[in-house]
Amino acid sequence: MPVSFLPVKPCLRASLRIGEKGEAELHTSSGILEVEAPEGMSRDDFLDLLKLLDGSRTIEDLERETGLDGEAVREIVEPAVVWGLVDEGAVPVASSERAALSRLDAVLSRLLEDLVLAGPFWREVLQRPERLSHNVFYGFWLERWLLLFGENGPGPAVLGLAWSAGPRRTPEGLHRQERRHGEIAARALGAVGVTRDDLSRARPLSTTTALTKMLSWWARTDPLFFAAAVGVLERPLGPAGGAGGHTASVSFPAACDRAGLASGFVESMRAHTGGNAVGGHGSVSREPFTGAAGIDEETERRWHAKAHLFMEAYAAFHNGVLEHYSDPRQPLLRVAEI
Repeated sequence: MPVSFLPVKPCLRASLRIGEKGEAELHTSSGILEVEAPEGMSRDDFLDLLKLLDGSRTIEDLERETGLDGEAVREIVEPAVVWGLVDEGAVPVASSERAALSRLDAVLSRLLEDLVLAGPFWREVLQRPERLSHNVFYGFWLERWLLLFGENGPGPAVLGLAWSAGPRRTPEGLHRQERRHGEIAARALGAVGVTRDDLSRARPLSTTTALTKMLSWWARTDPLFFAAAVGVLERPLGPAGGAGGHTASVSFPAACDRAGLASGFVESMRAHTGGNAVGGHGSVSREPFTGAAGIDEETERRWHAKAHLFMEAYAAFHNGVLEHYSDPRQPLLRVAEI
């Protein structure tokens, strides 16, 4: 068993008793287990070790107090962890929700810069928009709509969570606000002939589907990380260009102007991105962190690992748009026949 899976301070989750014949018994809620010392270890040493598994001692402490070597101690502790008889007794070191979110935001921002904003999609859109097919811009907006506002997106998963009455107001508020922004975003597509019926039957790219499923899973299993990820999707489009990143919201619309896109599309899309940038839209996704219990170190490590996975999928989303919609043989809409 890797050392990282061993409890820092092992705690026996059973009552140790000595039977009528002197045998060691572990009494649990599901029954009584009779246990014996492993080969090469005396009964007394075995019992002494079990008695010290109270969650106040590290593996090194147990070695020192029993006189046993580390291998002998782990030979007892490791299988007990697997059987559910021993778990972590150390009190987790926790940070405030604001401090944990700040560190997660720093990781997400660095990965966003390295994997997404420095990638081929944004490089082409911002530096050479005139050379791109108009479908790259329309397709990006379409895939973004399917990701954020489509019926298979993460919104329904959020509402299915078993939130308490207080926290539940946050995901519901987020979902209502997303639906309003979805209506505005759909108007931009309407300006280039994409109807609501088309949107209901549109098939997303595989890279969009992969990111959608990932977000939906986190909405169900890790709502706080999901909220932080949604916060990334709500950020202004394009690299930050000024204080607070608000001028970044003009990057994509400006590129659309340079590319000569339909004015109705650009203006509707500008209304949506401008609303995100200056209307406090991203603050909704941060509300779940307010009043949350302290965030322990293991949870933060897990979040930071997920951040890499999320940003790799988000980069693939952008790259998929550029690759697919740059091909003049590909239609703007891939519609499922019903």
